[in-house]
Amino acid sequence: MILKTLLEVIDILESKDPLQKIRERLESKVKYEEIKAGEVTFIKALYEGVGNNKVEILGRLGAIQMVGVNKGLVSDADGAIISLAVLLELLNLRDKGIELNLDVLFVTNLSIKAKLIPHKPFDFMVPLVGLDEALKVEVEPSASLVISIDSTKGNRIVKFDDFAITHVVKDGYILKLHDNVIDIYNKITGHEIYMVPLTTGDLTPLDYNVSHISTLISPWLYTDSPVIGIATVSKQVIPGYETGVLNIEMLEHASRFCIELLKYIENGGKVYEEKELEELENRLGKSSLLKAKRR
Repeated sequence: MILKTLLEVIDILESKDPLQKIRERLESKVKYEEIKAGEVTFIKALYEGVGNNKVEILGRLGAIQMVGVNKGLVSDADGAIISLAVLLELLNLRDKGIELNLDVLFVTNLSIKAKLIPHKPFDFMVPLVGLDEALKVEVEPSASLVISIDSTKGNRIVKFDDFAITHVVKDGYILKLHDNVIDIYNKITGHEIYMVPLTTGDLTPLDYNVSHISTLISPWLYTDSPVIGIATVSKQVIPGYETGVLNIEMLEHASRFCIELLKYIENGGKVYEEKELEELENRLGKSSLLKAKRR
C-alpha cells in the first residue's frame, strides 16, 4: 500500500542517519550506487525489470533537512520522499509477485544541508555542490524518459492544493502532454489536471538572469530524452527550507501517479506525440534553446 510506504520513507528521512537506513533498506534488492560530489552524496538505485526500456525518476532537491536553520524535514524534501516511496513500493509489489517489465533508475540526494541562492519571492535551495554539478550527476543520458520531481512552492503562480505537472520538454520545445497521461492524472487525483505554466525562461540554465519558477525542468539541458516535471505545490507561498508543511495527500497522489505512469510506459504508452515535434522542427527548424544545453 503506497500510503504505508510513503509514511515509512518519511520516518526514514527524518531519522538520525537516513542515508544508512536507506542503504540497509535497499541492500541486495537493487543495484545501488553512491556518488560523492563535494559534500553531497547522491544515491542511484536501479530497479531491474525484464524489458529493454529505462525510465529515470529523479527526486530533485537541495536537501531533505536544513540543519542549523530548521529542525526536521523541509518542504524541499518532497522530491526525495516521492522518488523513494515509488522505489520501495515497486519492491513491495515485487515481493507480491507483481513485476514491471521496465528498468527504472531512481536518483536523489539525502543531504541535510543546502545552499541558498537569490530568487524571488524566496531563495532557492540547491545542493552544496552547485546546481550544474548536481545535474551532471543526477541526469542519466541513457534513460528514454526523465520524470523530474521537485518542490515548487516558493512562487506566486502555481497555487494548487495538489501536485501539478508540466507538458513534455524535448529538444528545446514544449510539447503537449499526451491525453492518456492526463487521464492517469485525473484518475489518481479525482480532479481536473493542474499544470505548471512554463515560460521560455524556465527552460534556460539558472545562471540566465530571467525568471525561473523552479529547477523542475532543468534536467532537459542534460539529456536528449523527453522530460516531464512533477511539481509539489501549495496554495500559499512556501520557501523550500520551511518545516511542518508536508502534504501527505499530495505526496501520496504524486507517488501513485508515478507508479501508474510507469505501468503505462511499460505497455508502450507515449507521453507526447512525436509527430508534433517533427512538425515544429520542419516548420521552424531546431529550437534556438539548444544553444543553452549543458552537454
